[in-house]
Amino acid sequence: MEEKDKKLIESGIEALILGWLAYLFFYQNFLLYKWHRGLSLPSKLPFIVAGIFVGLAYFLYRWEKIEKEIPKKTPVPQEISEENLQE
Repeated sequence: MEEKDKKLIESGIEALILGWLAYLFFYQNFLLYKWHRGLSLPSKLPFIVAGIFVGLAYFLYRWEKIEKEIPKKTPVPQEISEENLQE
């Protein structure tokens, strides 16, 4: 497994944790400031979507950063490398 793959897996795990924490943050803040005792609990779906959006945004940010840090290895044609060895 290449270094790039390891970093992407690590960023994916970080994105999952960040998305889950963002969901909890948004939902708790809504309950603290907008919800009142005696009312039924609001739907969690908008907050889950917000958490997914935050995690996905973080993952895409890290993916772009990793792509810039680790350049793609381009294969060198065999003819060129043999000529360089003979010289």
